[in-house]
Amino acid sequence: MRAHALLSLLFVLSRVALDLAGLPFAFSLDWMWLNDPADLRDRLLETLYFFHAFPPGINLATGLLLKAGGEQAAVLAHWAFWTMGLVFVNALFVVARGVGLSTVGAVVLAVTFSLTPASLYFEHLYHYEWPVATLLCVAAALFSYGVRRQAFGLWLACFSVCAVIGATRSTFHLAWYVVVAGLGAWACDPDARRRVLAAATIPGAMLVALYAKNAVVFGAFAVSTFGPASYTLVTTARLPGEVRDAWMAQGALSPFAAVSVYAPPREYARFFDTPAHAGWPPQLTRLEHTTVKAANYNHWWLLEVHRARMADVKYSLRMRPFDVPATVLASLKEMFGPTTAWHPRDRTSASPHEGHRQVLGRYDAWFNRLVHGLPFAPVGIYLFLPVPLLWAVTRACSQVRASDADQRARGAVLCLLLFQIAFVVLTSMMLTALEEARYRFQIEWMIWVVVAVFAANALRGGSTPNAR
Repeated sequence: MRAHALLSLLFVLSRVALDLAGLPFAFSLDWMWLNDPADLRDRLLETLYFFHAFPPGINLATGLLLKAGGEQAAVLAHWAFWTMGLVFVNALFVVARGVGLSTVGAVVLAVTFSLTPASLYFEHLYHYEWPVATLLCVAAALFSYGVRRQAFGLWLACFSVCAVIGATRSTFHLAWYVVVAGLGAWACDPDARRRVLAAATIPGAMLVALYAKNAVVFGAFAVSTFGPASYTLVTTARLPGEVRDAWMAQGALSPFAAVSVYAPPREYARFFDTPAHAGWPPQLTRLEHTTVKAANYNHWWLLEVHRARMADVKYSLRMRPFDVPATVLASLKEMFGPTTAWHPRDRTSASPHEGHRQVLGRYDAWFNRLVHGLPFAPVGIYLFLPVPLLWAVTRACSQVRASDADQRARGAVLCLLLFQIAFVVLTSMMLTALEEARYRFQIEWMIWVVVAVFAANALRGGSTPNAR
């Protein structure tokens, strides 16, 4: 408890200092993954039901925020993200202790990570990245408690958080949820496995219900219908222009292949007779939102567009399968670039981090030079990441077979972190492009934990810790 109190105090003091320094909270409701704020405020349940473009989690949170905060929604959001930061550092401490770091090491790790430019920027940006990173850390902390105490309530809480993650971030697919549940059951004693699976079933059923609703209403068994657009970025969008145009002329690709996946619905007007549709409510027929200057990416036109894009993706893969390795390598380079430079309009006045850099720009630049400058930019020291990761794999394999229960628990938590690192890196490289550095932030704290355990073990000369 003393460690948590100290950690909380240090976090609060640092945030007060940042507020006094003028670090702004960038609150904007014109993101493409948000529905019209008026609909979220006044018709929340209906709007969520008819929302197909992206996972509904952050839209639900935004609707509740607008209802509760009214004109002070930005202030309430700032306090909510600040509170998430407090939860995050304490959960990170629990996870670090759960894999064997000492109390001092876990406190230093949590405080240091909370002061990185990426943490500060995302904590001060109204975006789903910070909530998802926090939820992932909380889920891992509950997992760590669960494998030790094996109580139904802990596992129910863990999987409930996982279900919220799955409904908020499309990266964390239903398959990810199943694997996490399987890891939890596998890590527990045989007589506790039914409890674990029973705990996973309840929130899992709710997540499946969301997928099923989208299948029935929109024809897509997914948490988001934007998936084909993401796949397009690593396939059709990377075709040489002459190849793409020739295939379009032959009818092998849809006319949408020449349109950016980020193009607003109005760009598709030439392909459709009218934006109106008797079968859909206004949330799916308006080309733009009414209360913010932003396109409506939940338009019904995009249901048709994404179906056509999926066919284009399959054709591109079938005809040019050997383009994939080059695409993956390019994505790998972007994946380990500076997280604070993720936005396509970075270094312009339209960057979501423009206000942050006015306060922390020099610190951000120094940190990125230190971490991403050598030996080869932009990957930097991440070039050496395979070493601690491979060590952690062997370590986890050894620990889960140990006779000591605490060692097995440490190995299980390490397995969870390694799985999620591999899952996010592979899916981000293979299934989308352009903003991979931002996707890495979700697992960045996991990388830090693995590297910290590796470093602590090296400093001890490879001995098994007592973790005090």
